[in-house]
Amino acid sequence: MHRSSQERSRRPIRPGVRAYPPAVACTLAVCLAILILAPSAAFPADVLILRGTVSVRQRPHISSRELGVVRAGEIYAVATRPSGKQPRYILDDEEHLWMKIRVSDELAGFVQTDQVSVAREEFRSPRGNPVLLVNTRTTADGDADRDLWLIQDNWRRTARLATIEGRPIWAPSGEWFLCQVESRQVVRDSTMERKVERLERFSVDGRTRTFLAAGSQPLLDPGRSEIYFYRDVDDQGDPVAPGLFAVSPDGGPLRLVFPLPERYRFWKEDGDYFVQAPAPTQQQPHSRIALFAYERNGTLVRYTVTPDGQLAEIRRE
Repeated sequence: MHRSSQERSRRPIRPGVRAYPPAVACTLAVCLAILILAPSAAFPADVLILRGTVSVRQRPHISSRELGVVRAGEIYAVATRPSGKQPRYILDDEEHLWMKIRVSDELAGFVQTDQVSVAREEFRSPRGNPVLLVNTRTTADGDADRDLWLIQDNWRRTARLATIEGRPIWAPSGEWFLCQVESRQVVRDSTMERKVERLERFSVDGRTRTFLAAGSQPLLDPGRSEIYFYRDVDDQGDPVAPGLFAVSPDGGPLRLVFPLPERYRFWKEDGDYFVQAPAPTQQQPHSRIALFAYERNGTLVRYTVTPDGQLAEIRRE
């Protein structure tokens, strides 16, 4: 019933699909929030402020009276729905999504969801600081975006860097990190609603970002100083023969490691969704790489190859 944001964001295009009106979109957003944020052992009963200062509004609209400001790193209670179990989400007439937080026992107000976090993942630098925070943010269209934030100097400096898929990967030195960034470039494939995935390297302070290649599901091999990844479209969004590729962390030449046989693909249709094969993994001690793909009938197949592209094993999962 509930799927990852990566699966949801790649629904196939169907004839007659139209945009939902705001009221329906709001309902969808609330339903999604309930699915994502349903109480569990990992459910956070608070909201974390992400930006330097965030205005708390009396009503869910930017023109509403400001009740006060809250600061990055501070945590406040979520003002739950009447059932007492779910956060309250409201869509304004400009299609900004808001949530209600309780600043004190006497005061509650609204903040925009792109400024706060309820569901999040943290990835600390090998140096200890800074921290990368992935905010799983409910959006107005009923989706869930993964916003990457850089937290520095014990919350004195915060910055939203990009919308990503998966997890950021720190270099062992802690001097840079890598992630799969969602672009605005549409894949030129009429069967799928999908954007080009970009592999980018960020400096430790987030100020410098380097485009490495169009691709997805990155795997960093520090020993060989290479990044392995899936690729089935080029930088312009045109389909290309799929395969496992490699690139250096400084954006060196693109290298084809292993081409997929013609009948195999990284994506398969699963009902109303397209689902991507699991990410490649590295196997020790031989430093072989396991990559995954789907046959036309949907069967998942694992290939084990060497970094130089020699096939070691094929196995159906």
